[in-house]
Amino acid sequence: MGVEWLSVIALLSAAALAVRLAATKRSGKPAKREGSTRRRDEAPAARTDAAAPATPLGARLRPASDGYSLTLGQMEEVTEGLRQIPPFPQAVLRVTRELDSGESSAETVAETIASEPVLTASLLRIANSAAVGLRREVVTVAEAVAYLGFSTTRALFLRLQIGSLLPQSNRGGYDSQKLWIHSMAVAHAAEELARRVGATDPQLALTAGLLHDIGKVAINCRFPEKVRELWTSGAPADESFLDRERRIFGADHAAIGAILAVQWKLPAELAEMIRAHHLPQDRPPALSPEACRALLCVFVANQLVKYCHVYCENMEIDPIPDEVAAELGSTTQIESLLDQRMRQIIDRAAQLTGGAAETSAPVANAA
Repeated sequence: MGVEWLSVIALLSAAALAVRLAATKRSGKPAKREGSTRRRDEAPAARTDAAAPATPLGARLRPASDGYSLTLGQMEEVTEGLRQIPPFPQAVLRVTRELDSGESSAETVAETIASEPVLTASLLRIANSAAVGLRREVVTVAEAVAYLGFSTTRALFLRLQIGSLLPQSNRGGYDSQKLWIHSMAVAHAAEELARRVGATDPQLALTAGLLHDIGKVAINCRFPEKVRELWTSGAPADESFLDRERRIFGADHAAIGAILAVQWKLPAELAEMIRAHHLPQDRPPALSPEACRALLCVFVANQLVKYCHVYCENMEIDPIPDEVAAELGSTTQIESLLDQRMRQIIDRAAQLTGGAAETSAPVANAA
């Protein structure tokens, strides 16, 4: 049994344990150890973490989970579909290293990106589509990097490279374009939150924010027949999308994304952040304090962007737990966190990825 497979087992086991522990913490009673959903005639567990915010039309608050368990056979089934995904592009690592260098400039970053002509053309196209009001066209990669900034260049380059590895099937499922718009906005919102919080690496928050839903993109690409079942009728009304993914695929998109991160040999902390992005208060012990704060920023940013941009039917929003808000020195009220600057950041990130700017999604009555 290889080291990578052992890492996958550890990740999936940790994912199942974290969900069970979270369910136990909410209810005060031991969580169910088998099965991913409650009976149809059972009432959903009450949420006790924070006051429920008003939700945008087309979204809902996430029902509480009872936890789940999975077998080695299910683990193998999950990983089998991911083995066909190509390796992580070395070009991304080269560009990231250059962006992280203290001696880098727009020119040196452009030289590194120039080795990828298709992506160079895409970056120029995006820069010019965003460069409203400039007196002349952006014609060189160095100009594009200078105009967009290092953070946006990093996020766009990652999105374009990974998107080419995980093309969407035409058989239904999540809309990959809307997912990338969502992820780009989460990345920039998490980066802004990290700066506000302090003692947190904004670039780590940005990268984790961009990749937090990579499991959904992988599900679209590698499980095209099964992914349609997420929206089939007959599922229990109080079954969350996370529980539905566990029932259909054997693991949720957070765990699947973490498996892919391990397969791509991304940093272990990043894989753990992807796995735990829906359960930040039950933070993995392997994460450093700085990475934990970045994880909390990604969790909060995810909710803020969902409030502005509904990207799929019955999209689910998590209230911000009191302990998360306390650690970030923030508030649990999503509406209060969406100040003018944060809305502008989310709107600009969405526009860069091809989405229409939305200052706020229509709001339904609170659940």
